[in-house]
Amino acid sequence: MIALKRLIDPLRPRLKPSFLIIGAQKAGTSALFKMLARHPQVIAPEVKELHFFDDDDRYAKGITSYWRQFPTVPFREGERFTFEATPAYLFSGNSAERIHRHLPAARLVAVLRDPVKRAYSAWNMFRDFKGHPVHGHLHDARSFAQAVEEEIAGKDVRWEHRYLARGHYAGQLQRYFALFDRDRFTIIDYADLKNDPAKVLAHVLARVGLPPHHFDDAALRVKDNVRAYVEPLDGTLAAELYTYFAPHRQALIDLLGSAWALDERKD
Repeated sequence: MIALKRLIDPLRPRLKPSFLIIGAQKAGTSALFKMLARHPQVIAPEVKELHFFDDDDRYAKGITSYWRQFPTVPFREGERFTFEATPAYLFSGNSAERIHRHLPAARLVAVLRDPVKRAYSAWNMFRDFKGHPVHGHLHDARSFAQAVEEEIAGKDVRWEHRYLARGHYAGQLQRYFALFDRDRFTIIDYADLKNDPAKVLAHVLARVGLPPHHFDDAALRVKDNVRAYVEPLDGTLAAELYTYFAPHRQALIDLLGSAWALDERKD
């Protein structure tokens, strides 16, 4: 029976993602993915981040290779949905056009976080990759101060370590808005996801076309990829970075409205 299943499964039709979580990195996308995966009508892929639309090598393998990573359409179980969450899609210059080409009807979800806190959290993640069996090659041995100083100075740093550029949200969203109607977007403030996940989940379900569902406390307590900090962010450096991000914050406000200052310095 198992052998027969292995023969048949590759021939069965696959669910296609009805929505994508496109970013931002270190803004709770892993937690949101796991929460949504517990919805009874959702069948999530085995891997959260498929990196198909932002990775040139994976994209070159063709769209069929992407479809194969999603679950098969189940037998006699009613309507089911699937999705994926690759935070790099928001930052990647190619992803918007590629997603529009292959999934023009998809709903898109973006979680935005205070860009200073997001940058420090991202640096802390890459610093923590030292000796990691899978991500060790992405280890960043620099101090956070050195990392942002080099990026501001325009030094050639690897794509993954562009901690500040990933917080230039307005330009990233505009790439998508040029291709997709805005009503296809659900944009979430990370602070809201952290403080009231049940309310955020209800909003996301309504926006992506999933039926309402009551998530129990265990589902709402998901904290994924949370890492301890060696030390708190230096206050003087943080102030300098808030000044650096001021024009980018204003650009986001101009694009989305005054509620999107994303300034958590009061916390």
